[in-house]
Amino acid sequence: MGNGRVSHVLARQYDRLSERLERGIGGPQLRTTLVGDLTGRVVEIGAGTGRNLPYYTKADHVVAVEPSAGMRAQVAGKLVNTVPTVELVDATGEHLPFPDGEFDAAVAFLLLCVVDDLDAVLTEIRRVLKPGGKLSFFEHVRDDGRRGRAQDLAAPLLRRVQFGCRPNRPSVERMEALGFDVRLSDPVRLSPKPPLSGPYYSGTAIRL
Repeated sequence: MGNGRVSHVLARQYDRLSERLERGIGGPQLRTTLVGDLTGRVVEIGAGTGRNLPYYTKADHVVAVEPSAGMRAQVAGKLVNTVPTVELVDATGEHLPFPDGEFDAAVAFLLLCVVDDLDAVLTEIRRVLKPGGKLSFFEHVRDDGRRGRAQDLAAPLLRRVQFGCRPNRPSVERMEALGFDVRLSDPVRLSPKPPLSGPYYSGTAIRL
């Protein structure tokens, strides 16, 4: 999740709370598509409780970055089902403790809506990727028109009650502005449709 303020109690409940979303997005297939073909050295920013880790079937080494001690405590039980070597790192997306060009790929899964400084996180991801490396992501972004304006109004409240989530983040536009070539899927249709978040997209952002 990438939110260092998540308590140990909420972290223990996170997988259970995520099940409804998982059913709505077809979680296993989405995670397979998102990370299953990534190769080389991969960094996942905001790895949460490690739900993506069993799906890294082609990577050589995965670095799972997670600032929440509660979330990191939940990862250990998932490491036995992973294929590559996994390294768990206590850090935030705004300050990644890695050299420039360290990774072949990066992953963000419902991360960019919760980070404190979106531009700083994207800049750091770009820095640690090799030229031509890709960010593989599943995120929701601000909608257009009336729904987008409703998201703007609801953002302060939702941030307090939904793990820091801001439903009005212009994440794709910021990727493009900060040096990525973004390639989006068609919108991912959730069932039931969340009233104040989305549209949701998976995609890749290539480091230019």
